[in-house]
Order: sequence, then structure tokens, then C-alpha cells
Amino acid sequence: MPVLKEVTCAALSMLPSFLSFFFQLLPQSFTCTPLSYSNDVPSITIGVDIHGVDVNLPLLGAGTWQYNDTLAYESVCKAFQAGYTFVDTAYGYKNQKGVGRAIRECWKGTRDELFVMTKIPGGLTAAEAQAAAEENLRDLQLEYVDHLMTHFPADWEITPSRSSREARQEEWWALENEYYSGKARSIGISHYCPQHIDDVLEVATVLPSVNQVEYHVGSGDADHVMNKCKEAGITFMSFSPLCGPCEYTSNDSLIDGELVTEISKKHNVSGAQVSLRFIVQQALANKASRDDNRSFMGSVIPKTNNIDHIRSNRDIFSFTLDPEDMERLHSAQQPAAELGDCEVP
Repeated sequence: MPVLKEVTCAALSMLPSFLSFFFQLLPQSFTCTPLSYSNDVPSITIGVDIHGVDVNLPLLGAGTWQYNDTLAYESVCKAFQAGYTFVDTAYGYKNQKGVGRAIRECWKGTRDELFVMTKIPGGLTAAEAQAAAEENLRDLQLEYVDHLMTHFPADWEITPSRSSREARQEEWWALENEYYSGKARSIGISHYCPQHIDDVLEVATVLPSVNQVEYHVGSGDADHVMNKCKEAGITFMSFSPLCGPCEYTSNDSLIDGELVTEISKKHNVSGAQVSLRFIVQQALANKASRDDNRSFMGSVIPKTNNIDHIRSNRDIFSFTLDPEDMERLHSAQQPAAELGDCEVP
């Protein structure tokens, strides 16, 4: 028996090396299909579609900002392989053909098990907004998206004629047309500050369900918009949860900086997992305090093309940060968010 035990242990110790060698022999296009897409990622309800069906947003999705079609395809396919059911893209990312190809070739679930979020540029006329939304659907090769938002309260150049109350209201009406036509199950906004939200609410017949704003450890409520969203019943959703575009010192990194690393060691997780859990734990706490599956705080959409990081990012629902951890993360002032959205007239 001792000999058998030693042989068994030796064989098991060699298994990781064997599997690593085995997967190197497979073609790069090889993927493992998950058995089921009913996974352990919680979701929140952000509204109802035109048919009166709840729109449920998973609290974790795959981000694709700054990826071209090829990288978007690769990363989304890997995310699907890891069990993700939510992907975020945009007209302005110029990668929706790659995302659409990933959905077509790598998604193995049903369409209603997948959540697709996309955006059209800000500052568009009604006709331009409709054309952009139609182009989104063509590139994605979908009949509808689960969420469509306007990307900015103006065009990126902040042209006077495209950065006004009237321009925002005209574009919002165009989004409502997409909703009423069934081509978008929910609609929302991004980078919007309180005054921009008021412009929309003044004319809206459909409440914006999401406002996607930069939010992460260190940012705080940079645009002073969180309370406005809460009061209006709009889900506040983070983009750049790991502060990808930020300028910061190595000590302030949300992946391996001092604060998140110290907390991560306590829970035997990574610094990135701590940073992502900080946000979704707020969403889960708010959801638990209600009886309608809604939450003031929304999802995280980290971006990576590394399968190990994709899997690690998904594993943020298996541990809970202590109140002391949350307080320290809330109190962090670095890395700071990029300001400027509220200066848009």
C-alpha cells in the first residue's frame, strides 16, 4: 500500500505538467464549451422590455474597450468558454464585427441567456442615432440588443450644436424609438452628470435604466452623480473597474498595489479580485436590502484577453470582504478618476 500511495501521488503531481503540454498541442482555435450557461454570477433587474419581461443584468461582464475586431473576438470567445454571459461593446470601439463573430461562433447558449450591451455616439440627431443603432445590429448580426446607451452627453469634440439640452433630448427620443421597436430591451446613458440626467428626465417616457460612469477603488463619486442615479431609480454602473486608463503609481495599482495586495492576502485572492469585489459587493448588499431584485449599484466589466485573468475575474463571488476592508477601499483616494464630464454644457 505505501508503494501504491507513492505511485499515485507521483502521478498526480505530474498531471498539471501533462495537461499544460497537452493543451500546447491543440490548435489555437480550440475551445472547451461549458456544460451550461446557468452559472453562479448573480444578476439584477434593471427594468422591463417592451413585452413586459424583466431585463436582468449579470453583475460581471467582458469588457472590450480598446480591442480591435481580432482581440475582441478572441477575448469574448475566451470569456464565453469561462462561463460569462454578458459582453459590453460600443459603436465607437470599432470592434462590434469581432464581438458579433464571437457570439456567432463561440456562444453555445440560447440568445435569451446572453446579455449584449452596446452604445451609440453622443451628440447625434434622431436620424443619425437610428442609423448608428442599425449599424450596431448589422455588425453584431443580432436582431436586438439587451441594452443600448448613448455614450456621452455630447459628441467627443463637444461641438456646441451637439452638446446641448436639446441635442440630448433629441437623441434620447431616438433611443426610446429603439426600445419601443423591440430592437433594444433597455436603454441608458454613459458619462452623464446630474444636469445631463435632468435634461433626459424632462422628456423621457422610458426611464434610463443604466448610467455607466468611471468608478473604482480610489475614484469616489468623482462626478457627484451617484445620489442622482439613486434618487432617479437609475442603476449606477462602473466602467474601468481596474482603472485601466488611469495614471497612478505602482503603489496605487488596483491589480498589485499595496492596499489591494494587503487585503487580498487575507482572503487568499488576487488584488484585481479585491478591486472587482469591492464594487459587486455594494451591488449585492443593495440587492439584498430590496425585494425586487434591483440594485442601485450595477456590474463590472473588466477587460482582458488572458484566460487565467478571465477566470480569476469571474471568481469574485466566492468570498466576501470584511466591513473593515470595504471601509479602507472606500477611503482610498488614489488612483483618482478622470474628471471633465460635468463640464459638458
